[in-house]
Amino acid sequence: METPENIIPLKLNLKSTPDLAAIINRQCSNSSILSLKRGPFEGSVQILPLDNIRLSLMEFNKDVVIAADRKGDNYHFCINLSEEPFAHKVFAQGVRIEQTAVFGFNTGLKDLDLRLDAGCRFCSITVPSSLLIQKLSQCDYAVMQNILNNFNILSNRVVSSSLFSYLNDLWAHLDDAPLLPRSIEDKILTILFECFLSSDDRKVGLALSRRDRHEAALQVLSLTSASPVTPFEVQDLCSLLHQSRTSLFNGCKEKFNMSPLQVVRSIRLHQVRHALLDVEFCAKNNINGVLDAASFFGFVGRSHFTRYYKQEFQETPAQTLGGRRQSDQIF
Repeated sequence: METPENIIPLKLNLKSTPDLAAIINRQCSNSSILSLKRGPFEGSVQILPLDNIRLSLMEFNKDVVIAADRKGDNYHFCINLSEEPFAHKVFAQGVRIEQTAVFGFNTGLKDLDLRLDAGCRFCSITVPSSLLIQKLSQCDYAVMQNILNNFNILSNRVVSSSLFSYLNDLWAHLDDAPLLPRSIEDKILTILFECFLSSDDRKVGLALSRRDRHEAALQVLSLTSASPVTPFEVQDLCSLLHQSRTSLFNGCKEKFNMSPLQVVRSIRLHQVRHALLDVEFCAKNNINGVLDAASFFGFVGRSHFTRYYKQEFQETPAQTLGGRRQSDQIF
């Protein structure tokens, strides 16, 4: 018989976009995060480590773009648990989702291309393929497999009532009742199957094909995140991505509302902030102050760097470092 001790919820607080990328890399690879609003990025990730299924809930204080490569033999089912999905929108593979829906499950997807509004409550259910196929054999396999293969978004009455309500209640009452992993997994899978098998007010959506310039924009994000000490100028990016300056500029502007250099600078600034807040990173890389951190990530010229940093985070890098050092005095 299951006991409440079988499962312990985890909550991880985020202080930077690299913090979020590190967590997403547990399920994906080559994760890149771009904050679309100025100010310090903060958030949290709650994880319910069930026996087979991985269940997580992410919340942030800024609009963000999340890009990553999928890995592993898993199915991913995502849902925005915000009470007002039209106000806290999700863009998944280029499609704006303004209603309660399950998305991200298409079997042909090789990557993650998300934009989440601040205030979105992004819930992800990761199910091993072997488990899903085993359970599918017990129901109408063809109907669900057809949707998984050909679409990427699903909404109907079961999604907006049963799934939405169950997951919201589960996250809201983690401390109120015993968490029995097998019971939770069975309930989630049962409701998911009902979602895909029900035709009651059903609506499906596709994963849109990505234009070359938008693919290049995501590559700017990936390259900059993966090579934190490599300086990138626009011409370098154009050569690497086989894009004209105009095409690359338009792709980044349409995808992120930033120029390519603004994307690179924003990622670098968030990497600096992460370094200033992370005492282990500083010790490992022999970073002893603001100038060391700025130089490590390729910024030249203290005045320009400080101005960009303050524009991005509404505080100076010295204030960020000073706040961390003050907190270091309390353990």
